[in-house]
Amino acid sequence: MSLLCDKDWKLKYTPDDGDLVTQFYVPALECAVRYDRLTGYFQAKALTLAARGIEGLVRNNGRMRLLVGCTLAQAEVEAIAKGAECRDQVKAHLLANPLKPGNQREVEALELLAWMVANQILEVQVAVPCDEHRRPIPAQGIFHEKAGIIEDKTGDRLAFNGSLNETEAGWTRNWESLNIFRSWLGDDPRVVAEEANFAKLWSGDSKHVITMPVPDAMRDDLLRFLPEQDVPARLKKTETTPDVEPPPEPEPPSPPPEPALDLRRLVWAYIKQAPKMLDGGERVGEATANVEPWPHQIRAFQRLYSHWPPRLLIADEVGLGKTIQAGMLIRQAWLAEKARRVLILTPASICRQWQVELREKFNLNWPIYDGDQLLWPASPGRTAPLEEPIARADWHKQPFVIASSHLMRRRERAAELAEQAEPWDVIVIDEAHHARRKSPGLAGERRPNRLLELVQRIKDRTQALLLLTATPMQVHPVEVWDLLSLLGLPPEWHEAAFLKFCKAVDHPSPSHEDMEFLAGMFRATEQRYGRASEQDARRVGATSGLQAKRILSALRDSAAIPRRQMDAPTRGVALRVMRSQSPIGRLISRHTRDLYGAPGKLDRWFRG
Repeated sequence: MSLLCDKDWKLKYTPDDGDLVTQFYVPALECAVRYDRLTGYFQAKALTLAARGIEGLVRNNGRMRLLVGCTLAQAEVEAIAKGAECRDQVKAHLLANPLKPGNQREVEALELLAWMVANQILEVQVAVPCDEHRRPIPAQGIFHEKAGIIEDKTGDRLAFNGSLNETEAGWTRNWESLNIFRSWLGDDPRVVAEEANFAKLWSGDSKHVITMPVPDAMRDDLLRFLPEQDVPARLKKTETTPDVEPPPEPEPPSPPPEPALDLRRLVWAYIKQAPKMLDGGERVGEATANVEPWPHQIRAFQRLYSHWPPRLLIADEVGLGKTIQAGMLIRQAWLAEKARRVLILTPASICRQWQVELREKFNLNWPIYDGDQLLWPASPGRTAPLEEPIARADWHKQPFVIASSHLMRRRERAAELAEQAEPWDVIVIDEAHHARRKSPGLAGERRPNRLLELVQRIKDRTQALLLLTATPMQVHPVEVWDLLSLLGLPPEWHEAAFLKFCKAVDHPSPSHEDMEFLAGMFRATEQRYGRASEQDARRVGATSGLQAKRILSALRDSAAIPRRQMDAPTRGVALRVMRSQSPIGRLISRHTRDLYGAPGKLDRWFRG
């Protein structure tokens, strides 16, 4: 029996890698002694494909648990609401949709699974989607879990999840993929998470799924395919004849002596691969760059890279190295092959400065597009011309390029990025405050200038989007909203709500009505970006863990009473918590000279 760790697994499988069954399922299950599987639904054609590879599990005396989705029709759900038993409706639903093999290949697949059930190798349960009151929901609530865990005899586990479904179209025609996690290479938390999820669903502890043993009707429907002989045809095909002693082979010639190890080459080969490893190598880009970042730049990089793909506004004051933070992210993402296409839009006057910084500090020799040609900096390693004329239809095919935002915002050029260019992995907009309304703050003025209009058109054509500016607000808070809306805001944080929040949260004693509005916006922010911690509350003035916990609980409560019971000092801390946890705090990375010496305009939004 081979082991999971003996095989070279990809981190992700897609149809570009070939047939997912032969590339992944067959070799994985040949190592398996346990196979837990979640799938959306069950059909004869799907079982034909799913059974490929299960022979290996059987030969290893392994066991399989299969949790199958069962989505009821509206009439069946209404019958349950009127008093019918859920189990009876599931039974009726399955009886109305019996397994119907269309050819001999499908018959043999069902025969193998029936044999596994009869021999207690395969255990099947049914998952019915339900609401929070444990009431089944109709077809739009289809059980969509697609995941599995495979374990070999050493206890190593391989977990997978993805969009794969068990219909024939899902296996052979649709674009579907699998993400792979391995317990023996540092992926254990993700493997553990998949195992915990399966255990919760299998035991019936999920809040939104009703789990029940497969009804006898479905079991009987499958068991009618039991083979007449003791062994299914599929297993007979894999049986081998008794071994015959082969004739002795001639002694192989002595291998040539191994060359001496080139340790330097080995070390650099490992360094090259390290950024691509999960949970490892995340600072190789920094270590191989010609830069010694300050502590705040390291923290900013970690915030960006650990939430890939990042969408963030870097608003450090002038002189604190916004370019360094962007360069650290770009180099690391390039080494990890997360960023294969990068566009940097910057004012024409500093295109050259960006090029020099990337070349000298990050060893990235990238061209500037000036409207007619690509311009490279002089470099000892470059033998090609430093100037290369290029057509307007082709410049954006360059994988890494620096371009003038003044040039690209022109109406006759904007379509090249917004419509013709392939999507990017990273777009950096420097001096992003130039993307603004024509008259910010003027009543009724909503017209974007050409740069803001361009970024609005390309913001969804990139995975990562970085906006760099030391002055995100120059005239009016709506300028900040315009920039944050490019990064993605919760729907509750529309322009009017954002401006109302800014005004209300700065009032020393907001009305009860305003306090309820602020708390609602706080809850919308937590729902989108994650919950604030007690440490976050203490950072802005909570005097103890108990007070922090009470404030956060009061703000999360849908009832107004806990907030109305706050005394004035507690309300003050609550206001600072809501201010610091707004999208301004969640989507902006802000450092000032106060960090190393005077605070700027927006700083109270980060300190509360």
